[in-house]
Parts: sequence; structure tokens; C-alpha cells
Amino acid sequence: MQQGFLKEKNFTDFNKMKFLTDENVAVSVVGFLRQEGFDVKDVKEELLHGSPDREIFELAKKENRVVLTHDKDFLEIVKNYTSDFEGIILIKCKKQSPENVIATLSKLIDSEAIKKIKNSLFILNEEELVIIRK
Repeated sequence: MQQGFLKEKNFTDFNKMKFLTDENVAVSVVGFLRQEGFDVKDVKEELLHGSPDREIFELAKKENRVVLTHDKDFLEIVKNYTSDFEGIILIKCKKQSPENVIATLSKLIDSEAIKKIKNSLFILNEEELVIIRK
């Protein structure tokens, strides 16, 4: 468990990170990531809502994208997965408003911890970041 993950920003290829946002991620969160310069594919925009989590994960893997979700079922996928993947960010904020999610996600993308996303599942809330590595 890593607490106090808010460190100085120092990224080299961070803005090359690509996201696949799950259907439960607010449109405003997708917009925030795009404003920050990230390549974002949204499940809703791609008309993939209702797709099994495994399919979403495989699409993200194929396109080298980090999955952004509120769905804890991705924990099971990572637990049983042996190949490399870009990463998963599981947002578990106590207050799930888009504004709070954006503020919490912004802290993560401005931190050094984001560099550890490869082959990891991040469980993120307002106060801490838990990193589960495969």
C-alpha cells in the first residue's frame, strides 16, 4: 500500500499514455483526460456498453491502453492474468461525483506513482493509492 502518493511531477513519455474508459466513467472525466492531452477511447462512444469486462480488458491490451473504471470485477481479471498489459486504474472514491473523481485522478497523473502502472492494478481513492502488481 502506498500512501501520500502526491509527489512532484517528472514524466518523460507520460503523455503518450492511452486510456480506455469503461462505461461507468463519466463523460466529464473522459473530457478532462482529453484536455490533458491523453488519447482516450470511451466504451460508450464506441458503442461497446454492455460488453463483458474481459472483452474491454482485451481491447485495452490490444491497443496498449490503460483501463479506467469504477468496476471492481477487473480485480479478478488481473489476478488470473499472466501476460503483460498496460494497467488498470480502479477508482473507488468515497464521493463519486465527476468533480471529485477528476480531482483525485489529477493527483495521480501528477504523481511519480503513475510510472508504476505497467502490469499493475491501481486502486485509487481520495486518500491513498494501492498498487497490485501481477
